Formats: sequence, C-alpha cells, structure tokens
Amino acid sequence: MKREFFDEQILDLRNQQEGEEAKSHSLSDVSIENENDLYASQIPPEERNIYTGIRIDGKWIYFERRFLWEEAISIMLPKSFHSMSLEEARIKYPSEHRPQCILTDPSGSVNLLFQQMIGTVTNEGIEAFRDQAFGMMKRINQGIKPKEQGVVEVEGKHIAYVEFSNPAMDGKLYNLMFFLEAEGIPYMGTFNCRTKGMKYWRTAAFEMVRSIEIVQNMN
Repeated sequence: MKREFFDEQILDLRNQQEGEEAKSHSLSDVSIENENDLYASQIPPEERNIYTGIRIDGKWIYFERRFLWEEAISIMLPKSFHSMSLEEARIKYPSEHRPQCILTDPSGSVNLLFQQMIGTVTNEGIEAFRDQAFGMMKRINQGIKPKEQGVVEVEGKHIAYVEFSNPAMDGKLYNLMFFLEAEGIPYMGTFNCRTKGMKYWRTAAFEMVRSIEIVQNMN
C-alpha cells in the first residue's frame, strides 16, 4: 500500500510539473505576442504594413514569407494561414478542378488560392491572358461583378489583376485575382474574403501581391 501511495505521489508531481511547464510555455508565447503587439502599436497607422504587422478588425495580424509553388514562387502571408484540408476544400470549392494550393485562416473565411494554368505566356502577354481567362469565368458564372483591374510591376515582372465580387455559400465574396508568368508558364492566384471584410483586407491583399518573389530557372 505504501509503495502504491508513493507511486501515486510521484505521478501527481510529474503531472503537476508537466502542467507547469505547459503553462510556462503558454505564458511565454503570450508574452512574445504581447511584445510584438506593443511594438506594432507604436508604429503610426499610416506606416503599418504586412512587414510590420497590421491591425485588422481589432486583431493584430503578422505575416511571414511562404512558398506557393514548390520553392519557386513565394509570397508574404499571415502566419495563421494553413493548408485547407481536402474535406474542407470539397465543401467550399466543390469542383474537382479546384486550385492545387488553398490556404486559409483559422475561421476559414479568408483564403488564398493558387494554381498553375494550362498553356504558355510571356511577361508582356500576361494582361491579355488575364482578360481571356477572366472572360471565360464571367461567361460561366453570371454572378461575377467586376470592379477594378490593372497591372502591378514587381522587379520587372508584370502581375495582372482583377477585382470582383461573387455570391458564395457563406455570403458574398470579395476577390482579388492575379496572374503572373514564370519560365513561360502562367499562374493564377486569388485572395478572397467576405465583402464586409474588404475594408480591412483590401490594402493588405495588394501588399501581398506586391511581395511576390519568383526564383528564376525554376526547373
């Protein structure tokens, strides 16, 4: 009986120690987050960007560089973004032709989709490629309402974009769709969120597009 009681005490102490260690790590994470929040809050609002941290809907969002396509195309994305599970993707994007890369935030309401397109294109021809691809989308989906379109240049690379809204299962969506070329191959990405979140995310979405980096000689 004494041995059993002693063993139980050892087990209780071990569990308590593990609990304290977990609590310590948790407090450490919170401390680091609070320190980052304090630093970011001292930056004037007009100078905040995806590299310093931005405040969206009352919450601080921090970004990191992530690869979208193997180790060839990278972009700054919220640290909280994770790959959407196949089950989630089948519900949110029922078509079997859904993008190969789907990243989402913890709520599943802010997303970035990315995929390789069929065909070839030049850097100078990416705007015409966008017009053709988006024109086909509008014919298929009558609910699409185009807003603005244009081209941003990032280190000599043209990135053609178009903004639009469309109805979805969980409400109306704001979309920033963008097209780029790498080694003659066209790629398409889409940032989307609910239209009510557009006022928070639109500027950040454009900053993300401008953060794109392409490694030359991808093959």
